[in-house]
Amino acid sequence: MSLNRTDTLIPAVIKTSLDLPPLWGRLAFLSPREAELVSHFELPEGKIVALTFELGRASFEDIRARIKKALRDGDGYYNYSLVFLDPAQSELLKAAIAEASPRS
Repeated sequence: MSLNRTDTLIPAVIKTSLDLPPLWGRLAFLSPREAELVSHFELPEGKIVALTFELGRASFEDIRARIKKALRDGDGYYNYSLVFLDPAQSELLKAAIAEASPRS
């Protein structure tokens, strides 16, 4: 997992439970199957989260992911390696990433 690597961070809302307020973070890397998330909030490895964010013209709500790895950097941010759980949501992400990617 690379710490804080990207030119563009995507703001994201992080839901951990229905009875707790949402947290916030930024996606530093995004692919159809996995992502890297940076946040001030500490979450344990193995935790299931639901992410809400925008990518290009697409909006995503409650994209389910499991935290594979969690590291804390020297600035106090937590860097999470996530794996997406729902294949249908992954297919929607794949299409949005392709649309948002610059064409050569």
